[in-house]
Amino acid sequence: MLIADSAPQHHYEEQPERILIVDDDVVCVRSLHAVVAELGSVAFTTQASDAVRLAKQLRPSVVLLDISMPERDGYQLCSDLKGCIETKDAAVIFITSNDGFEQELKAFEVGAADFVPKPFNPQLVKARVQVQLALRREQRRLLSTQRDLDHVVKNVPGHITFWNSDLLCQLCNDQGGNWFNVPPDGFLGKTMEDVLGEHVAKAIGPSLSQLMLNAGHDGSLTTEHSLALNCVVADGSRRDIHASMALRMDSQNRWGALLLLTDITAVNAAEAALGEERARAQVILSSIGDSVIATDSTGRITYMNPVAETMTGWDSTDVLGQPIETVMPLMSHEDQSPLQNPIRIALRQERKVGMALDTLLVTRGGNRVTVEDSASPIKDAEGQISGAVIVFHDVSEARAMAIKMTHLAQHDQLTDLPNRLLLADRISQAMRSAAAGHGSLALMILDLDHFKFVNDAHGHHVGDLILRTVADRLTAIFSAAATVSRQGGDEFMILLPEIQSPEQARLMAQAAIDAVSSTIVIEGTDFHVGCSVGISVYPDDALTREDLMRHADSALYRAKSDGRNRCSFHSASIEEMLVQRSRTGKTLRSAIDGGRIEVHYQPQVDVLSHQVTTVEALVRLRDEAGDLIPPSEFIAYAEETGLIVALGRAVLLDAFKQISAAQTIGQKLHVAINVSIVQFAQPNYLESLCELCAAHGIDPKCIELEITEGLLMKDADNLRHLLERLRTHGFRIALDDFGTGYSSLAYLSQLPIDVLKIDKSFVSRLATSHQSVSIATAIIQLGKSLHMGLIAEGVETQSQVDQLVGMGCTSMQGYFYAKPMPADALMSWLQQRSDIQTRG
Repeated sequence: MLIADSAPQHHYEEQPERILIVDDDVVCVRSLHAVVAELGSVAFTTQASDAVRLAKQLRPSVVLLDISMPERDGYQLCSDLKGCIETKDAAVIFITSNDGFEQELKAFEVGAADFVPKPFNPQLVKARVQVQLALRREQRRLLSTQRDLDHVVKNVPGHITFWNSDLLCQLCNDQGGNWFNVPPDGFLGKTMEDVLGEHVAKAIGPSLSQLMLNAGHDGSLTTEHSLALNCVVADGSRRDIHASMALRMDSQNRWGALLLLTDITAVNAAEAALGEERARAQVILSSIGDSVIATDSTGRITYMNPVAETMTGWDSTDVLGQPIETVMPLMSHEDQSPLQNPIRIALRQERKVGMALDTLLVTRGGNRVTVEDSASPIKDAEGQISGAVIVFHDVSEARAMAIKMTHLAQHDQLTDLPNRLLLADRISQAMRSAAAGHGSLALMILDLDHFKFVNDAHGHHVGDLILRTVADRLTAIFSAAATVSRQGGDEFMILLPEIQSPEQARLMAQAAIDAVSSTIVIEGTDFHVGCSVGISVYPDDALTREDLMRHADSALYRAKSDGRNRCSFHSASIEEMLVQRSRTGKTLRSAIDGGRIEVHYQPQVDVLSHQVTTVEALVRLRDEAGDLIPPSEFIAYAEETGLIVALGRAVLLDAFKQISAAQTIGQKLHVAINVSIVQFAQPNYLESLCELCAAHGIDPKCIELEITEGLLMKDADNLRHLLERLRTHGFRIALDDFGTGYSSLAYLSQLPIDVLKIDKSFVSRLATSHQSVSIATAIIQLGKSLHMGLIAEGVETQSQVDQLVGMGCTSMQGYFYAKPMPADALMSWLQQRSDIQTRG
């Protein structure tokens, strides 16, 4: 949709200023229209597709452009406008809610002149548009003056003659006889009076004669002389003439004189007019409310208006020739670091440029003032950069007011917590982040139980104090990354932007219930306010913000229906999973405390020697019915809750028993044990490990610690230091499931790894996948080149054994040789193999 109107034309302009508004938000368009209507002719469109066409038609001075357009974003529109010859000089001012530093920087990169965040301050928008219009009016006036001067210079009449040593004319360029009525062929051999007329000849003759008399006397080959005179020319008018004389040798190698007469009447008139224009510009620049500083092409100051003097604390007489940074040092409000002056960017990149947000100007007296500005290069008539101008003003009060208004618009007045508007924006951001990182987030709705009765019985004053207390308690228990917001009434929403599992959300919800349920004392009276919490998880429950909020609300309804003062998830499957996790957790804790953790062992066999020197310890957990619980269910829980430390200790102690038992049957046994990142994170992990080995008489060389690629890539630098210390004490290091992750070969070559374990997923597909064969071959070659041992996991067939041996891997682990077995079965198995080898 396109709508346009017109405003009264300014009498001092050939045509009214044109302003174009491009925004798909009709309300915003109307607001902007009201702000700039009196500044010129205003047109606007809500369709991005019409923007460039309309701009070419109108050729606006200023374009107010929204970044977020449904058809096309503002950055591309701005770039298109700057690429069109009809619209390239338009000043583009972005007015948008996307007010981050990266968005602003991108705006200036595509050629924007300014950047105004939504919600905008009308006075600020109007002032910035006025500044851009004023700059363009002054630029047009300057270009007009430059064109006039260029026209005058190109059309200055010039009369050129050459005189021999006898002062007889040899050449004249006045072929039309326009200067002194000399016919085209009537000048040759004539005297000065015949060619130039009596008046001009008398004025120039003595100087020309003296020049001829001095010819060559000073040792120079050429001598120049000039003078100015006023005379009457052929048309009877009196003209200002500039005469330039220079000695030149004639064709006979004798001294002659070249005379150039230039009619400078028009030039003198143009200079007078230019002086008046400069005086008028000086009055304008001295009268506007913004600070203005102009520089030459090197960034040295050539002009400063009175407002700039007041703001910077410098006198204009002291700054001429000074670098712009001396008078206008800028720094970042955030970290107080120096900022480059926009003048430098405008000169270097030959474009208009605005100052970064939150920029501070350090005055001569050391005061710091928040300023906004716009710098533009100044070009001469040939299009060359001759300097730059910067216009800036103090926005301290306006910025403070804008920040305050923004805060009020986004926060609850009673509790100062984020309101629904701000929460919605943060939910959208968190969902985008979670989607990019394949993560999860949780949204909770917390509603106070029976709060209406408190309000009715004790009044809104007490109710407000309770709400503030609840807000403070919720803010205290949630991390800074979370958003605690009040939606109105007695309803709060909490956004957890990053959760590792739904269990984490449940624990935080319970913490919130406990905090709110604690006694609240208001004016000496105890109040007990419970609450119910509904939880919705992204992406399990919803893929949109609206669905996430709706599902959290439905979960809240369920929590209230189930008896209040509790939390409920929207997803029944999640709740079932949490119940199962809780049951598994209780079983795991009970097994650890009661010493009922089982450890099974799977041998690793050397195919060539048939020797078994290493077995992998695999932890097992049984439920109340005696059935085994899959490790995938309880290992993750153990890592999240920290129980993995106690679990790992139990496995290690059982491994010690098997090493000792193997010694009794004459075998030296090594045990490979999987280690979690949680265990490595323990500050005394190495010391504790060494102490346990010493206490049970176990040589650390009998222990092989298995780490995964995922653990390797999380903190390779710190991990390397720990692994080196472990190796120093005798422990062996194996890299488990190699080939399934994204470990860096550079890190791998630097880490103290003893063994690479080829993941069973490659081994199982050796017969069917050429890619698996290639990967397995590459891993084997890599291990050999790095002098590492190799173990193939999941070997189940003779064919796999043969292929692996052919590739160069002779150590294997899998069902083909033995399934994981309890400790007593392991000892029997080892004894049987020993007996067979002895008999063999």
